[in-house]
Amino acid sequence: MRIMIIGAGKLGMKVAASLVSPDNYITLIDINPKVIQKASNEMDVLAIAADALEADIYDDLNIRQYDYVLALMDNDEKNLVVSCVVKKLGCKKVVARLRGPEYMNHQELMKDTFNIDQVLNPDMLVSHEIFNYLINQHKDFNQFFTGPTIGMLEVRAETIKGMVGDRVLNASNYLENMLIVSISRKGKLIIPKSHVTIEENDVLYLLGKKTDIAKISPFIDTKVEGTNIKKVMIMGGGKTGFYLGKLLSDAGISVKIIEKDLERCEYLAEKLSNVLVLHGDATDMSLLQEENLASMDAFVSATGYDEDNIILALTAQQYGVKEVLAKTSRGNYSLLMDKVGVNTLNTLEITTSYILRLVQSRSFVSSSFFLQGQAEVLEVIAQPDMMITGKMLKELDFPKGVLVSLIYRNNTTIVPTGNTRIQPNDRLIFFSMLSDVPELERMLRATKKKLFRV
Repeated sequence: MRIMIIGAGKLGMKVAASLVSPDNYITLIDINPKVIQKASNEMDVLAIAADALEADIYDDLNIRQYDYVLALMDNDEKNLVVSCVVKKLGCKKVVARLRGPEYMNHQELMKDTFNIDQVLNPDMLVSHEIFNYLINQHKDFNQFFTGPTIGMLEVRAETIKGMVGDRVLNASNYLENMLIVSISRKGKLIIPKSHVTIEENDVLYLLGKKTDIAKISPFIDTKVEGTNIKKVMIMGGGKTGFYLGKLLSDAGISVKIIEKDLERCEYLAEKLSNVLVLHGDATDMSLLQEENLASMDAFVSATGYDEDNIILALTAQQYGVKEVLAKTSRGNYSLLMDKVGVNTLNTLEITTSYILRLVQSRSFVSSSFFLQGQAEVLEVIAQPDMMITGKMLKELDFPKGVLVSLIYRNNTTIVPTGNTRIQPNDRLIFFSMLSDVPELERMLRATKKKLFRV
């Protein structure tokens, strides 16, 4: 597949690195020669320093041969213009990053007018994931895969007698024919290694046969109650704060947004009629006390600075707010956040995973879904020419955040071990942290035959 990425910012670079594979020919264009040089040194891509608004470059690159153009510059208007131009010149499909609310209110008009196939809004994507995390994270969850027998169920650990205090290693004593594929602990998803002890208030994601799910469902409390959130404070009135504030207020939640830019406050107050907008510095502790931070049911730090978001989230935890979430865009904070117990949603990882779903044909993926905005669960059909096919799981160097949970083969459900050998047409259920999805995708796309670029 030929893919052109226009804009080598954080998102463009992340997407380019995720799409690099023997199956894809990637062209990366940016006006900044230093960024292009960095991309050329680090990735197997055709990196070109050029102004994307100069139409001649697309003739030189034979744009008609490209399957996708991703317009990911940091300017909505430039993305619209470039999308229109490349589509006119013959590119098959175009995805444009548009962040402004004025465009989101008229998506279909934008798509029709500029001949865009898909509009991508990272701020809206992460806002929906934050909303789902806060409001819908513990509502009826019963996910069935396209395979004939496998499904997933969400339960509270304490609803299963004897489970709390025991280790994952012994889970089979309580869950006949079902596996724990993930644990949500204080809002953070963790992979259930055998030594992990199950704690009270843990939320367990169970994988098993649909028939077993049907048997167990009536006898356990699968409705894991949420936090009954009524009041939310959002730090930062940027685009994420705007979209999230609207989603929450439309759901009947009382919302406060604190924003330090006065002009932005006036815009928010005009556009969000049911949201209290306050002008002030989010790092001012006296302001947080005056606005009764301790009385909030949830706190979201969504400024444009990861460090501020993390510090503010830690502050909210100290004040006893039950649900605290920080928006981040850098992956190198994840390990630190795990240690201090701050729940984060990474905009880059969510958006990149969404683009991978959108752009790649993923013919080998039968179904997939996000889990609390932190992980993705995929049902994969093993193809005969895949590198993983014919190998034992212990021979495959999957990322640490990836787990092969179940295999469905010839009407039989298999709990895999290191010695399990993947066979053609096996249906494999993967659990993957979002940060590891690109590497998992590369492993699944790697084929036994050697491919040469032309």
